[in-house]
Amino acid sequence: MSLEVTHVHKSFGNVKAVHDVSLHVPPGMIYGLIGPNGAGKTTTMRMILTILLPDAGTITWNGQPVTRVASRSFGYLPEERGLYPQMGIRDELRFFAGLHGIRGRAVDQEIDAWIERLELTEHAHKKVEALSKGNAQKVQFLASLLHHPQLLVLDEPFSGLDPVNVRLLKQALLDLAQEGTAILFSTHRMEHVEELCSRLALIRHGEIILEGTVAEVRRSSGRRLLRLGFAAPSFAQDEIAPRVLRGFAELPPPQLTSAGWQVELPAGFDPARVLQAALSAGNITLFEVAAPSIEEVYVELMGGTANHAA
Repeated sequence: MSLEVTHVHKSFGNVKAVHDVSLHVPPGMIYGLIGPNGAGKTTTMRMILTILLPDAGTITWNGQPVTRVASRSFGYLPEERGLYPQMGIRDELRFFAGLHGIRGRAVDQEIDAWIERLELTEHAHKKVEALSKGNAQKVQFLASLLHHPQLLVLDEPFSGLDPVNVRLLKQALLDLAQEGTAILFSTHRMEHVEELCSRLALIRHGEIILEGTVAEVRRSSGRRLLRLGFAAPSFAQDEIAPRVLRGFAELPPPQLTSAGWQVELPAGFDPARVLQAALSAGNITLFEVAAPSIEEVYVELMGGTANHAA
C-alpha cells in the first residue's frame, strides 16, 4: 500500500497552482513537502484528500483512486483550526472518532492515553475555546489519528507549539511511522524536515524542483562546508577559528553559525590543510566537512520567491 501522485495538475482560472507534481509515499515513510507560501503544498494535499479534484494526472492509494478510500483510510490536520470551540476535549475527540464509526470504551481509553502522552491531562476538563493555540493544535492532531488512518496528511503540524510540545509531536510521528503509518507533512521549519523525513520535495510555483532523500537533497548543490570550533571561552573562540580560516587565501570569509565557524570550500581545496593548522592552534571541538543543511539548500534554491497559488 502506498500513495502515488502521478503528473498531477491543478489550475484556478489562469493560475497554475500545481503543475506536473509526482510523489510516492509508502507505509512507514515520513515525507516532507516544503516550499514558500503559495507554492502549491496545500493544494496538493487537498487533492490527495479529495477536497479538490485534479485537472489532470492520477492520485491513488494501494492502486485505487483516492476518491474511493480517502474518507476511511486518511487522516488530515489542516493548517486552519477545524475544532468546535464550545466542546470539551474528550467530547471533541469522541465526536471526530465517531465520524469514522469508532465508538465505545476502547476509543475512550485511547483518548485518555493520548491526552496523557501529549501532556493535556490538566486541560482535559476545558472547552477547546479555553485552550492555548499549542494545546488546541495537539487536540486537532489527535482528532486526525484516532481512526488509525493508513495515511496521515499534516499541514504545518508544528504551528503554535513550543519546543517541549514540538518534541512530543515529533516522537508521536516517529512512533506512528514505525507502526506503518504513511505520513505526508508540510512545514516551514527545515530542521523538522531534516530530523524526521525519509524523503522530501521542494516545490515552487506549483512544480517540484528537487526531490530525494535528505542526504540527496543536501548533496544536490555540490557545495562543501567546513565547520570549525575550539574548546575555549567564547571571546577566544571568536578569535581562534576565524584566524585559522583566514590564513588560507583561497577561502572566502568565514561565517559564525550556531554550530561554530563555517566556510565554503572551493573545488579542489584539501580540508586536511585546515585541520593541520587547527591542530597547531588549540583544542579542536568541531571539525566537519559536510554538505549544506536542508535550510541552506532551501534558501539557495528558493531565495525570496513566492507566488499566489494556494
